[in-house]
Amino acid sequence: MKLTSMTQRRVVAGAIGAGTVLFALFAGEPSGLLVAIAAICFCVGWKAGLAAIAAGSLLSAVIVPAYGAEDGAVRLVAFVVAAFGLWLVVNIFRRTSFFDRVYQGAGPGIADIPGLGWSANPDGRLRFLNPAALEYVGVTAEEMREIMDADDFSWWLRFVHPADVETSMAQWRHSLETGEPMIEEQRLRRFDGTYRWFRDTGVASRDEQGRIVGWFGHTEDIDDRRKAEAALRQSERELRLLVDTVPTMIWLMTPAGLPYYFNKRFVDWAGIDSAMVEPRGTRQFASHVELFHPDDRAAVKAVFQKSFARGEPLQHKGRLCRKDGQYRWIDSRFEPLRDEDGTIVRWYGVNFDIDDEVRAQESLRLADERLARALRAASLSELSVSIAHELNQPLQAVVANAGAFQRWLNADPPNFDHASRVAQKIIRNADAAAQVISRIRALFSKTEGDPHAIDLNAVIREVCDLLGDRIASSSVKLDLHLDPRLPATAADRVQMEQVVLNLVRNGIEAMQDVAISVRSLRIASRRQNDGTVEVEVRDRGRGLSNPERIFEAFYTTKPDGMGMGLAICRSIVEAHCGRLWAENVETGGASITFSLPINAADAAKTPTAAIVSAGVSAFRG
Repeated sequence: MKLTSMTQRRVVAGAIGAGTVLFALFAGEPSGLLVAIAAICFCVGWKAGLAAIAAGSLLSAVIVPAYGAEDGAVRLVAFVVAAFGLWLVVNIFRRTSFFDRVYQGAGPGIADIPGLGWSANPDGRLRFLNPAALEYVGVTAEEMREIMDADDFSWWLRFVHPADVETSMAQWRHSLETGEPMIEEQRLRRFDGTYRWFRDTGVASRDEQGRIVGWFGHTEDIDDRRKAEAALRQSERELRLLVDTVPTMIWLMTPAGLPYYFNKRFVDWAGIDSAMVEPRGTRQFASHVELFHPDDRAAVKAVFQKSFARGEPLQHKGRLCRKDGQYRWIDSRFEPLRDEDGTIVRWYGVNFDIDDEVRAQESLRLADERLARALRAASLSELSVSIAHELNQPLQAVVANAGAFQRWLNADPPNFDHASRVAQKIIRNADAAAQVISRIRALFSKTEGDPHAIDLNAVIREVCDLLGDRIASSSVKLDLHLDPRLPATAADRVQMEQVVLNLVRNGIEAMQDVAISVRSLRIASRRQNDGTVEVEVRDRGRGLSNPERIFEAFYTTKPDGMGMGLAICRSIVEAHCGRLWAENVETGGASITFSLPINAADAAKTPTAAIVSAGVSAFRG
């Protein structure tokens, strides 16, 4: 018969003890009590065996007087000695057997089990802990044997965390009933009273007939891992909270480009239901593409698939449907996350709602168009005034001279000499008006004229003479550094006069806000080794905030400026195969320089309409 629990062993020990006591009393032979003492020592324990010896000695004292008094005393002493000797042998046998079978005679691999190792009887009673486990819980082998002999569950109550006892014991009972492996995570008390998490794994050992003959287990310390996992879960919760609260739509995709996560901002913005969050393959991707505007879907699908196939980052703009049904412009950007081998493990996507920005840009574009039309109208009005002014003077001279011509002819006698001279003046006045008309027509025609060799130094001096009064009234000191050996340059003289005139006038105006003592305008001409000549106009003003933008059409820093002068100058210079640029000077002020090729062959035929070509281009947008 197999005794599978402490209770069964105690019941059997009690039955045997009671039976032998009755037999001793009936037969009058105290030696029968030794059987009860042995049963109690084996099945209950050595402490109970000492109590049994005392009780048996009292009973034997009752039984022995049936014999002679002398023989009774000797037999009583013999009984006590025999009982104590029996208890001693049983106790030594039990202790030696425990150490030999478990800690001394179990083979070299028991103490070397990594972690905390243990074994149990087929009924689940714990029978062995390896030295590492004994050291962890802080008990000796003898103390552990007493704990194992106490009852079936003293181990659980003493060393397992109270919150984990019920769950762990239920799992252990399930494994005992079914023979299935036990895998349980629980907290075990260390020798210092602290608890750490362990993974307890136990498997059954079976004989040839498949009967369970024991259980062997391994308890692994997973406390650091549990804490790391808890910290990771906390970090993930914090990251999820951060991702869900940032004012940006964020989503994740599989390596194949299939969306599987949308943050709360995206879900609330697009009204995506929870069914779309879990990956379901191509149908889900198609559902996502359906969110885009019908006119954008084909392009979106193409660029997405191309980017995912190549593993390249992507930036795309398209109209995405919001949950209220309105399509809004979205700037989408995707970036792959790769592992150490370069394999894509997931894609990160970020969507920015730029609809307000796009609409603002469109409104600005329309405003620019309206402004351009207004500027064109203003420019045409200004041009009309200039044309009227240019024509008014020669036409007035024609009218005046015609009246004089008529008076000399009507004189008595007619003065034909004076009339002839007045007629010559009328012809010159008419020619002047005709030249104005011709030059205006040339400005807007597409005909080209032949450039002529001109002296840029002479052009500079003529312009300075023309602006002499302006220079003097502005208290500007003029400093000319003209190369006397400057070669002639193939160019249109009138257009070059216009360029130099514009640069000098801008230089004068740039110094209106600086002290009179520093107002100085330096104009220099020089020959370069690359076959070009340069003309530089340098002022001592406050400099340029954006040296490149000043050549853009309609860009001006003057309250009443049109922003066309420098744009036209650049157009003229570039039409002569030259270059015009601006820069700030370290000592203060700004420098604007243009260069022209020396050889006539390098400067192709110069368009006569270059003066207004930049303006016309700007008008056409």
